Amino acid sequence: MNGELTLSFLTRIAARYHLGIRDVLAAVTDVGGQQNLTGMLYPDSEIHLNAQARARVSALCHVPQHVLEQALPAWTREEPYGKYGSGPAGRLMRGEEVVAAWGPACPACTAARTGRDVPARRYLAPEQRVCARHRYWHLYLPGTSGLPVPLGRCPEVIDAQRQHARLLHRSPTAAHAFEVARAVTGSWWQQPWPDEEQQWPARLEATRPAEADPGWWKTAARDLVTYPEAVAIARVLVNPRRQQHTVAQTCGHLPYRLGEIPALLTELADQLQRPWLPRHLANVTHGPLFTWAHSCVCTRAAPDPAAQKALWAVHSAHRPRPLSDLLPQPPAADREQTAPQMIKLLRGHSLQAEQSFQTGLAHARAYHQRHGHLAVPKEDVPHGYQLGQWVANLRNRHTRMPAHQAAALYALYPWWNAPWSTLWQRTWHQARDHTEAHGPLQPVHGFPTTSYSLGEWLHLQCTRYPALHPEQQHLLTQIGIDTAAAAAARPRRRNMKALAEEALAHARSYTAEHGHLAQVSATTVHHGYPLGRWLAGQRSQQQRRVLSPQRQ
Repeated sequence: MNGELTLSFLTRIAARYHLGIRDVLAAVTDVGGQQNLTGMLYPDSEIHLNAQARARVSALCHVPQHVLEQALPAWTREEPYGKYGSGPAGRLMRGEEVVAAWGPACPACTAARTGRDVPARRYLAPEQRVCARHRYWHLYLPGTSGLPVPLGRCPEVIDAQRQHARLLHRSPTAAHAFEVARAVTGSWWQQPWPDEEQQWPARLEATRPAEADPGWWKTAARDLVTYPEAVAIARVLVNPRRQQHTVAQTCGHLPYRLGEIPALLTELADQLQRPWLPRHLANVTHGPLFTWAHSCVCTRAAPDPAAQKALWAVHSAHRPRPLSDLLPQPPAADREQTAPQMIKLLRGHSLQAEQSFQTGLAHARAYHQRHGHLAVPKEDVPHGYQLGQWVANLRNRHTRMPAHQAAALYALYPWWNAPWSTLWQRTWHQARDHTEAHGPLQPVHGFPTTSYSLGEWLHLQCTRYPALHPEQQHLLTQIGIDTAAAAAARPRRRNMKALAEEALAHARSYTAEHGHLAQVSATTVHHGYPLGRWLAGQRSQQQRRVLSPQRQ
């Protein structure tokens, strides 16, 4: 069968000769009466054979090797070395990391192709998991030979497969778009389903085998149940006009939340037939869909290869977790289970990295308790820990972080990864604290209650108000600066008389301490006031004879 696993083919040969698969493997890899085979045999294993073992298989089944090479994708994929030196050798392998995606072949198609009612396994691309003719989904289950699931009560899955095939024919990036869409639906699958979600529970129940546990089936049937939605999302994301519209709607700003791109959420809701979806996704600030939108804006949806590679990249933190990590594994076929298996860690993440994150998070909590925010200057090292650099590193890779880490930081401080500078965020907190302590800012009168530097910063935000990020405008609104107030704002003006009196007061204080002003240089600072710079200016004005008699 075209695309069949080599071990599946050997299993069918064994059945044709009324033998067990172990007998065939022993004959194919026999070296001086010993089985030159490495690895353990499981129901979901694949085998790689060297040239001598492949020659034996070809002779055993009376099929030329070039025909087998065309039909079996793993036929010449590897040249394994055996345990007993030269001679025919084989290597058994299993797992989604080393064996390409596969599933059970359609029982009706297998019977029609082979003339025998014997199960088979085939390598399957995502669009090949549906047999539209006989209405089967080819479900991969780790530790088994797979499960063909009838789709008689789910015609939308079959329709989605036809749309998927057409999409792959039309667009060269459709395969990458489907991987992004599959990550999106996988992230939604892991979250608690909204009360409005009706299609997934119905589809899950319609496909569940009678003897299957509902909790187990919800884990195993993830790709089956979410397949129509993944195809629909891929159709939206692959559209170049949608990409350009996403860039245009953000006005050049990097998105902070998905609610800033309402047209994308509206189209997804229409395609998925879920009118409640925009409301549910508006506040999302992390995940594969947000990462795609962020990359779309960063690359400006350019058609060049580098931009397309960044647009369709799916980081390991966003990939759906393999079923072999989620479902219990049966014992090996050639030994009994003697000890309980340990739960695997998340792939792509190390225990050391997680411990390092927890250490940084503890310091971030302490900093937040003292300052009320996480807009930490990059050079800050509170209590000997480089917290500023730690936060800066996380901000640089916030779209690639694991979901639980991003959620922990968001719960601590929602603006930790805002798409503007931490200096802006710190100054905003200063303005908010001033508002709480001294009342409204009064932008119409030039912010008279603030310090000069803060008043200048606030006026600068008012002049740039239309070009600010929408979330920055929302933050300014919280301290009393909306569109109307920004348009009516006046600049913060210096009180020259008060400044002159302040300078003279410092000069008198310095004279009282030292008896004169002769030692004051241009760099002299007296009690935090730049007395030397001010006095140099007064001397310059005296030389140019522009200093007033009263000041003299």
